[in-house]
Amino acid sequence: MRVRKALVIGINDISIVVARLLVSNGYDVSMIASNENEAKLGRGVPAYVYIGNSRNESILRNAGIDESEVVVLSMDDESNLEVARIAKSRGVPTIIALVGNKEKYLDAFIELGVYAIPIVDAVLSKIAHYLKLPFKQLLYSDDKVQAYYVVISSESPYINQEVRDVARRCGVAIPLIIRGEDVIISDEELRIESGDKLFIVGASDFVVKCVEKIY
Repeated sequence: MRVRKALVIGINDISIVVARLLVSNGYDVSMIASNENEAKLGRGVPAYVYIGNSRNESILRNAGIDESEVVVLSMDDESNLEVARIAKSRGVPTIIALVGNKEKYLDAFIELGVYAIPIVDAVLSKIAHYLKLPFKQLLYSDDKVQAYYVVISSESPYINQEVRDVARRCGVAIPLIIRGEDVIISDEELRIESGDKLFIVGASDFVVKCVEKIY
């Protein structure tokens, strides 16, 4: 059986949990720490830890970047972006970066084709879900297309309306929603409920207008 490899760069509380998740799902995980103290944080994780400058391509090669199907970046934003460019140039299929300053760096990651997760947004999304408050996050944007993730508040005017009908009126696609732990593909009878998480995709102008109404 082919072993799937993953590389986690930067060791902290979040990346340790991510590494354990990958291991539990069958990945052979390596990690890169910037120094000995950081490496100590990785004790107890069933992964080989390399120590060195992650921007150094020889360190990345030794840690297995060329064989990795997944690279997770959990350093400062500038380092994450530089290593993401290296990983992209070496053909890594899936690159995930945790982003601290989304206003400054999010667009750069998106343009590079990296899955960028703003840390603050991830926290706010959970809080919004538990309190049933509105929340939106831009997932992708270029000159013509945008994709948004929107949590429906209890005050949304579209509650109890059919997803497909809302999509048609807005001129966008809403291909699926997340409701609790379930991922639901949109169909003619699916209706929007408070707390639903909608993925909205389409031409930029239409998506922005739809998000503002539905939000």
